[in-house]
Amino acid sequence: MFSSIAAPLTDSSKGKARKGSITWTKECDEAFDKLKNCLCNYPVLYSPDYQKPFIDQTDASDQGMGVVLSQLADNETEEHPIIYLSKKFTSVEKRYSVSEKECAGHHRNLSVISMEISFKL
Repeated sequence: MFSSIAAPLTDSSKGKARKGSITWTKECDEAFDKLKNCLCNYPVLYSPDYQKPFIDQTDASDQGMGVVLSQLADNETEEHPIIYLSKKFTSVEKRYSVSEKECAGHHRNLSVISMEISFKL
């Protein structure tokens, strides 16, 4: 989940003015390197086929959630990712139960997808 990986970076800039300085730590450096690696190595996104069913997968941790929307390829065995979403939880969301965190991920995914579909119609 990108938001969880980026947590040291976002935490270090939280509450800072745009032109304020942040303290770059070893954790920030590691998070930055992990994000670069993820962006360079993740699978290519595919265009959705609105005639096929979508697969909605959510994973939540204490820090945030990640969501993948995918569809089966024509061979019906391989999943093609369409959208990756992630979000760092707010202080209120961090107090959610595990099932509430997972539901928040599905809700976010469905909200984004419904907007995309309405723009395509």
